[in-house]
Amino acid sequence: MKNINVFGYATFGTPNGFTQSCIYGNKSLEKILKKFDLKSDAIQLLSPNDRIYSIRKESAQNNILLSYSVYTFAKEKNSNRSGTFIGTSLVFTNEILPENLILSSLHEIHINLKNNNVSGDGFVLNINHSKDFNLQDIFSKDFEKLEYQTHKIDFLDWDNSGYSLVIKTDKLDTNSIQDLFRKSLSILPKYDTVYFIDSKEIAEFVSQKRLFRLIDKNGLDREIEKLQEERVQKVENAILYLKNKRLKHEENGRKELENFKKKIEHNEQKHSANSKIIEESDRNLKALNNLYQAFLRKSDELISKLSSEKGLNDINYSYSQLEKDFLNEKSKLDFISDVSSFSTTRTVSSMPLSRLIPEEDDEPEKSKPDVFKIISAVLNVLLIGGAIVFYTMFYGKPSEPAIPNTTESQENTVIESITSDSASGKLNPTPNAVAENQENIAEMLNRFDRTSTIHYVTDIIFEKNKSIKDVYQFQKNDYKKLLFEKNPEAFRVDNTDTVLIRKDLLQNIPSYRQQQ
Repeated sequence: MKNINVFGYATFGTPNGFTQSCIYGNKSLEKILKKFDLKSDAIQLLSPNDRIYSIRKESAQNNILLSYSVYTFAKEKNSNRSGTFIGTSLVFTNEILPENLILSSLHEIHINLKNNNVSGDGFVLNINHSKDFNLQDIFSKDFEKLEYQTHKIDFLDWDNSGYSLVIKTDKLDTNSIQDLFRKSLSILPKYDTVYFIDSKEIAEFVSQKRLFRLIDKNGLDREIEKLQEERVQKVENAILYLKNKRLKHEENGRKELENFKKKIEHNEQKHSANSKIIEESDRNLKALNNLYQAFLRKSDELISKLSSEKGLNDINYSYSQLEKDFLNEKSKLDFISDVSSFSTTRTVSSMPLSRLIPEEDDEPEKSKPDVFKIISAVLNVLLIGGAIVFYTMFYGKPSEPAIPNTTESQENTVIESITSDSASGKLNPTPNAVAENQENIAEMLNRFDRTSTIHYVTDIIFEKNKSIKDVYQFQKNDYKKLLFEKNPEAFRVDNTDTVLIRKDLLQNIPSYRQQQ
């Protein structure tokens, strides 16, 4: 996109009215730019000697567009109404020229455009539309070189206020206009358009209509000063706002860090307490194991004595004394305490007798993957073992007790309930085919997502396949089970339902095809 574009425009009367055209640069701006038409009920040219200059800002396609314009008197071809004009605008995209080059280029192009398209002393337009402008020799040979002399437009802020300002000056000579152009950039963020006039009649017209604000050059200086004060106040407010936010974040950060530190200290205390419990439990485990080993060994000795015809009463007394001493020593051991855990409690399964720690092994294992399971298993088995020995001595040989497995998988149970017994044998008639209509299958798959239950999937299969529905609509539960069996990778069993997780794996849809 060119940085410099030129628009020409005029009021042409019936039937075209005001039209504008891009006569140099990016033609696509014709559809984007607002019209340069003067709002005739707010400001207008009143005599052939009148001129109006303006600066206008707008944005389009993420670009800042700044337009410098000049309007001069021109009559419509078939009308004598007032306020008619011909005008020229230099439209800059993101970059502008120095004020002296803007004004000299604007004057030169406008004078040439007016000479080519307005007739003589009558100031009458000789064309009916801006697209018919005679553009011969209106641009100098060096005009394109101006592209290399532009500089960035720099606005601190931007306010699409819709306001227009009219500045009345005593004269619109070259120096005055350049000075007005330069100063007005400071207030342009507050106003969309700033007009410059030197005609008392136009100033009175604007004052009477009261649609645009009217000030003089001194008013411009006050406006610049006021805007600067507002900008300073905005900056100060922004600084205060950011400082307050920073303080708030700082305070929140301090509180979060303190809470985090307290949690760490609390967890360290838990860890220390748990370590002590584990160490104590480990010692009690070894002591309990040694106690049982000694008890069982001495029990064997008493049994041997009884077998070698020693006195039954003596043996019974000795065993009772042994058992009493055993229970007394056992009571001196602390029960194992549960430790605090940061995760959910795991189910501890029973352990076989062979996992007992040998009596002569005083060296603890270096790796204890689950010390709580081991402790629980040892206690359970040793207590059972002690009961067995006691019962054997006085009541005969017992049958070996079965140690129940307390760990059950809810998920496996759910799966078994779905897949137990092949459902194909329950369906009548037994399915002998699969759905093959690809269009139906595609429509079904489009209706499934990762939240679709097997119940919903079955309903859609019945809906889209009349032949399947007619045969199995009263056997829906058995059909669901068979659908799961045929496509196990497509479904996932949750706690309460079975959900379709891979609809691309739902490839085997049972059907029945009547034999010919």
